Amino acid sequence: MRRYLYRCTLCRTTSPICFGTAELDAQSSHHRDAVHSGHYPDGERSGAVDRTGRWYADMGPLTALHTRLTDEFADLRDPKGNGLRLWAWALSWLTLSTAGLLAVWATGAVLSL
Repeated sequence: MRRYLYRCTLCRTTSPICFGTAELDAQSSHHRDAVHSGHYPDGERSGAVDRTGRWYADMGPLTALHTRLTDEFADLRDPKGNGLRLWAWALSWLTLSTAGLLAVWATGAVLSL
């Protein structure tokens, strides 16, 4: 399950975690209407976050892939949970390591022909 946050840098406030884009749009619209009279504040931000609240856009590609896999594995048991699940982190690390080793092995096998 995807998690989203809305951040208004002008007010220095962050919305609670939303579980869909419609809910995120409702949060941001409500904040703009209630606090800023419908205006869009400079520097506002909204987007997908991981289970610990880190923005995916701020991560490097490999870290984002690892975090996304960790979230997907952890969501199998607890779809709306938050926080780090060590077993899901280890399983995603194992998945990425296996895929990398398989790619290296396949490349070596092709080059040795």
